[in-house]
Amino acid sequence: MDYPMRSDLKVGNRFPDFELPDHTRTARKLSGLLDGFPGVLTFNRGYFCPKDRRQWTNYVCHLQPELRVNYCKLVSVTVDDEMTTNEVRDALGADWPFLMDPDRKLLHELEMVDITDPVHGEIYVPYTFVLDHDLTIYKIYNGWWFVGRPTVEELRMDLRMLMSRRSDFVYSRNRAAASSRTKKSIRK
Repeated sequence: MDYPMRSDLKVGNRFPDFELPDHTRTARKLSGLLDGFPGVLTFNRGYFCPKDRRQWTNYVCHLQPELRVNYCKLVSVTVDDEMTTNEVRDALGADWPFLMDPDRKLLHELEMVDITDPVHGEIYVPYTFVLDHDLTIYKIYNGWWFVGRPTVEELRMDLRMLMSRRSDFVYSRNRAAASSRTKKSIRK
């Protein structure tokens, strides 16, 4: 599918390792946030958008608890300012990082500009990228229509596929025995 964004943002290519301030004003690189694990990267229009609020609410209720135990990451990018971003996170109970692009620099670099909203100006076309541990794009969801945004179950299946590529995804007696021997030698 030909999505309106920078031409190199395609499945199989690496997503740019951009840096933006998070909700605490700390500059964060995408690779540092994923920390070597697969992740979900959402680009959102802003809190004013009811579709974004529904997507985030679904993720808070049904995906966030799983992210705490499955090693995968979630990152959201929005053009909202710091106060709005923090109010959104607090109101939702979200604990994943929200990155702020209020000057819209990354928006233009990635060429994801939605110009249909005369009230809020240039905002992100709502995309969700599923990324492998090395930022390789595994899947792209276009959320222009709400039904184009990934459900929690779709993300779970995508993340499972990416995690299953790891050499340690399946239990191994040899690896378990080696780990046990290492723990015993450390205790001595």
